[in-house]
Amino acid sequence: MDKYFVIKKDELSRYTHRFSREAVETAAKLIELSRNEKGKKPNSYIVINRDEPYADQVIEIMKQHGHDIND
Repeated sequence: MDKYFVIKKDELSRYTHRFSREAVETAAKLIELSRNEKGKKPNSYIVINRDEPYADQVIEIMKQHGHDIND
């Protein structure tokens, strides 16, 4: 299983029912609040679609800095 998953907000709205969207948004908010209570900063990510022409270069840079990338 992947460590992370990414959902584009517009696709979440387009392809799921309101209940599903609200459940995902509630889970994200609970995670944010829980991290805040523990004194952790909010998570902030840079997402790169693997089909972009520069993705391999970004992956190589991340590997050079010790990141384990699932190819």
